[in-house]
Amino acid sequence: MGSFRLDSVSPSLAGAYREASDDQRQRAALAACIVAVAQAGLQGGEVEAALAVLRHERSGRSDVRDKLNRLAAQLDEQYFKLGEEAETTTSEALAAFRKARAAAALGFALSPHSGQLHEALYEAIVASSDQEKAMRAAELVLRAR
Repeated sequence: MGSFRLDSVSPSLAGAYREASDDQRQRAALAACIVAVAQAGLQGGEVEAALAVLRHERSGRSDVRDKLNRLAAQLDEQYFKLGEEAETTTSEALAAFRKARAAAALGFALSPHSGQLHEALYEAIVASSDQEKAMRAAELVLRAR
């Protein structure tokens, strides 16, 4: 495994990720996404559907992922638009950024490719207002034996 963006936020968490099983990685992504969604205030049917799929391995993964990717793109657009309108990052722009990152985290967690789970963790951490809490939630799962 090469270098991840996860290494830039927590080398310890990235190390735990590398040593974990795919099941642990999936559960860690869910744990971090739950923190991110709550802290970013991300709500909606597609968010609830994504969390249900991740919790219970339900079908419909690709449909939900597509909806989340569209939501993340819309929120990114909102963030960029707000950024262009102000000289500094406003609280409204930061909220849009965090929501976009939380939606992206869920999308990565729903990927059929387990290699995307490190991206889910990274995005969830970046989305969180308390990044330490998101990292702790993920690392507890990754280090559980």
